[in-house]
Amino acid sequence: MELVLIVIVMLLILMTAFMFAPLGLGGGVLYVPIFIYLLDWDIKLSLVCSLLLVWTVSMGSRAAHESGGYSVDDVGRKGTPAALCGAIVGALIAALLIDHLGDMSIKIGASILLVWVLYRTVKQLNVEMNGKANSDDEPPPVEGTLLTKYRAGCFSGGAASGLLGIGGGAVFMTLHRSVLGFKQHQAAGTSYIIESWMVPVGVATHLVIDGTGALIFETLGLSIIPIYLSVVGTAWLGAKTAIKLLPQRVLTYPFIIAVVASLLRYLIDIREVFFL
Repeated sequence: MELVLIVIVMLLILMTAFMFAPLGLGGGVLYVPIFIYLLDWDIKLSLVCSLLLVWTVSMGSRAAHESGGYSVDDVGRKGTPAALCGAIVGALIAALLIDHLGDMSIKIGASILLVWVLYRTVKQLNVEMNGKANSDDEPPPVEGTLLTKYRAGCFSGGAASGLLGIGGGAVFMTLHRSVLGFKQHQAAGTSYIIESWMVPVGVATHLVIDGTGALIFETLGLSIIPIYLSVVGTAWLGAKTAIKLLPQRVLTYPFIIAVVASLLRYLIDIREVFFL
């Protein structure tokens, strides 16, 4: 039965990487509940391992988007320093919340984020179905007040990443799509520039604070190498496939279903704590 569970978890991890790679997301909103509810892992271990997976998704998908010219390097570089600072702050806050309030504080935060992700995803899907997306207008130059707003948003995305074990792509994609007016793949490619630099900083901060490094290798051993290499390859394949062949909404529907399932599972735990 344990082998069956491992196979199921690996399939879910790879499916998440394939679906999320074209969307500008790392998959942490699903990786954390997979680790908590299927593998029964400690919240701190779940957050760090989720971030490691998010990083591999970011690297694989970034390579696919950059090879197709779907990234704005200059904008990504402008937002990265703020995101790095946010990741450190988020990881520090996570450690304080878990130590003083328990893992329920992280689940509540994740639930709020999932609701916001669903709202933004459904809204964007509605825009695309009504033929209002992919305007040919040139995005505005990112400078002055707009640059300040963008960097503040990137800090928020980094803080969400360090706090909840995610890539922050939901925040970055909203910034690139709604604030800067980027097209879908361009927004995703630029988001992955930030995530590929930001997430390792969040991982390092968690490792220093939580001391989970030894536990990671004790739990996964050398299997961590093929696992993460397979996720990189799957993310690259998912991004390449979507860019060349698939309309964005084909992958958006299963994404919505997966997010709803994660949200419901978190809400069950929250209900048991507050209403029993």
